[in-house]
Amino acid sequence: MSSLRDIERTLTSIWMEKQPVESAQSLSCILEGEKFDEDGARLYARLIGYGHSDVLGSIYPYCQKVLNRSWENTLKRYVQTFPPDHFHLNSSARKFPQFLKNNSPELMQKFPYLAELADYEWLEMELMEVDTAISVTEKTPLTDPQSFVSLGPLVNQTLQVRTYEFPIQEIVDLIENGKGFRKKFRPKESHVAMYRDPLSHRVRIVDVDDNARILLAEAGKSSYGDLIRRAVELNPDRAPEATVTDVIELVEYFHEINLFVGERNIGA
Repeated sequence: MSSLRDIERTLTSIWMEKQPVESAQSLSCILEGEKFDEDGARLYARLIGYGHSDVLGSIYPYCQKVLNRSWENTLKRYVQTFPPDHFHLNSSARKFPQFLKNNSPELMQKFPYLAELADYEWLEMELMEVDTAISVTEKTPLTDPQSFVSLGPLVNQTLQVRTYEFPIQEIVDLIENGKGFRKKFRPKESHVAMYRDPLSHRVRIVDVDDNARILLAEAGKSSYGDLIRRAVELNPDRAPEATVTDVIELVEYFHEINLFVGERNIGA
């Protein structure tokens, strides 16, 4: 008896016209005595194709807009290179960034930011499906000097920070406004913090600079005072007082947007 995975792969091949429908007659063995229905197989194969198209289009809408007329052909090449290996349709799309980077040199030459754009979109989808329970607790106003030593931020457990070679958030904003599809973007390192908001349950995306990226990477094991000292080290040519003010404001902002969801007692 054929497995459902074998059936899906066979019908996907029919949809992509890699094999004639007649060669799929072995699928009739799933039900003894059931006559193989060629027209039904073709119809179901098309439905499989529509499913892949809808799923990838919903996960990678920005890539679809950039590729425009090349989208359908790119989708077929992707499925041919990475056939579905999971019944969860969203999972069948997870290797699309890898496909663009390693298997689409002509597209990457034309749109060198495309693989990073796909990674950005896949990460957003992944975080939408995160089922981690996140509790938001009260924070202490940073007015008592002792609190800088005894307390540290509790980082949202779903936080993911990506560093890209291109200004991905800028590119996304332009695409959303119907612009930038044919613009030649120069490499410009950017950092994106992405996480699931515990109150709205939506994915939030924040563009951060290099200093904020470093502080976020160290926040889970640092006190507020440690973060301030680190920021002063990162900005040796700036007045320490100004850096302290900036870090406090940044910490308050991260708590406000639920990137920080509470506090840790240092040493507890």
